[in-house]
Amino acid sequence: MVTALPLFLQWLEGDLVLLEIISSPIDVARALAHVRNESCGAVSMFEGDIRNENNGECVVSLEYEVYAELFQKEVNKIWAEIQSRWDIHEMAVIQRVGLLQPGDAGIVICLSSAHRRDSLDGVSYAIEEFKKRVPVWKKESNGTDEKWVNWQPQGA
Repeated sequence: MVTALPLFLQWLEGDLVLLEIISSPIDVARALAHVRNESCGAVSMFEGDIRNENNGECVVSLEYEVYAELFQKEVNKIWAEIQSRWDIHEMAVIQRVGLLQPGDAGIVICLSSAHRRDSLDGVSYAIEEFKKRVPVWKKESNGTDEKWVNWQPQGA
């Protein structure tokens, strides 16, 4: 399991993307600060929090694991797709790993653009594709039993 691996990557024509896999609580203000830009009138964010139930069953904790190299590769592809569809300036993706409790943030994705429609559409696309393609595994616990929630890559 990856415990802390901050990666600062420069992708596609010098646009800076912040990509982090961390074991500590996500600093949402840090993600937002990364994407803020004076040329941008819009910042959109998705924060995925741990729920206390899933499919009618109690959830007392989730444990996240990430395959870091494939994580980086797939987020890079998603970033390229977003750049080709919308006028997005910066992106921040912070994924938390380890043991999380209901109410904890598991992921934050932030995008900035000159106009709101691009950032709103881009962040929606980012989380939908992330859920389909990025290798993040989670083990749910209801306090007595644990089970891995299967992750399947797109097309599997």
